[in-house]
Amino acid sequence: MSFDIKWHGNFYGISWAYEKDRLVVSTVFEDKKEAIEVATEVNDWSDKFTRLTIIEKENGEYAICCYQDPQISKSEKHLGLYRSGMRQNGGYEQVKPMIEEKSPLLQIAFASDVRDMATYEQISRLVPMRKCRIILEKDLKKQEFFYEKNAEKNNQN
Repeated sequence: MSFDIKWHGNFYGISWAYEKDRLVVSTVFEDKKEAIEVATEVNDWSDKFTRLTIIEKENGEYAICCYQDPQISKSEKHLGLYRSGMRQNGGYEQVKPMIEEKSPLLQIAFASDVRDMATYEQISRLVPMRKCRIILEKDLKKQEFFYEKNAEKNNQN
């Protein structure tokens, strides 16, 4: 059995919301078919083995890496979400203290027009992130961030 994760990074970006007294990290897809495919997997994730890692880059950007531990997963697909190139300003600066205080929830969303919040549609359930960490890019050298390092390596342009 392979523990490789198939990384999905073809989402528009991250939308931050607050629901049920928790921060919600929405990965917003512009392709509804892909959003549904990803949501189908994410809906089956075990709440006990989910991971969300935010990697703060030296260039002022950040990356988000989200997955279920593939060694525990019952799914054959081992899907993960990874996207970099987002700026560490504005919204991120506001939500960072909330993330550090309490692990957020993850949701998959679809938007037919990402500039219009009225077109946003929640596709997945709100999935609790069991382990949530904010790390510096240099921390990727540590063995505990094996999957994050692979996501970074597999998603470089």
